[in-house]
Amino acid sequence: MITSIYPAELLGFLKSIASESRINILMLFLDGEERTVQQITQAVGLGQSATSEHLALMKTAGLLTSRKDGKEVYYRPDREQILSMLDALTGLLRNCCQ
Repeated sequence: MITSIYPAELLGFLKSIASESRINILMLFLDGEERTVQQITQAVGLGQSATSEHLALMKTAGLLTSRKDGKEVYYRPDREQILSMLDALTGLLRNCCQ
């Protein structure tokens, strides 16, 4: 059962991972390291504006956090938020599909 997560938040989370490009971006963080927009852009082979749009959507949905250091913006996964959303999705699926 969804306790502290509203359906709109869960929908935003699901939309944020419903893209091959965004999944590829998320996979870049499997090593636990944070990355700059430029590093992400180069790794996924998208233009900087497209990458920035994906990152903004992912941050809004709670997949990523960011910090600014000078002109650079560093991104990393928001592990706690991701786990919370996955728990909510699991609870929803368990309750609806009995």
